Amino acid sequence: MKKQISIALALLLMLSSIGMAKTTHICMGSETMAAFGVTTKHLNCGMETEPKEKSSDSHQSIDPIECCQNQFELVQNESDQNLKVVQIDAAQLIFIAAFTQSFIFGIAPISSTEQPTPHITPPSIEKDFSVLFQSFLI
Repeated sequence: MKKQISIALALLLMLSSIGMAKTTHICMGSETMAAFGVTTKHLNCGMETEPKEKSSDSHQSIDPIECCQNQFELVQNESDQNLKVVQIDAAQLIFIAAFTQSFIFGIAPISSTEQPTPHITPPSIEKDFSVLFQSFLI
């Protein structure tokens, strides 16, 4: 399990430092296709493969090479990945050891020998106190 996590993190670090390229194909002024990859790609909407019609009329046909274009955007991480060595002093080491023992390995239950409490009867009431003639102000 540890090897798989290590390999996955190493691949994630490698892919984040390589960078990605986004290719967008714009046809007639609107975005028709987009693709992501490690390198730039040539996207084609199909209009460039059509033969150019020559017309004898006064109106001009739209040139497919002029109307279609690809835009490339390179996204790359510019920050350097440096490993830092952490210095741990004695107080932090004691805290880490106590934390590990308490929360990861658990605390061993303390076995105690409890003495059962004896049953003690309450004292008997010798005189009955009546509250019949008392009034309370609420």
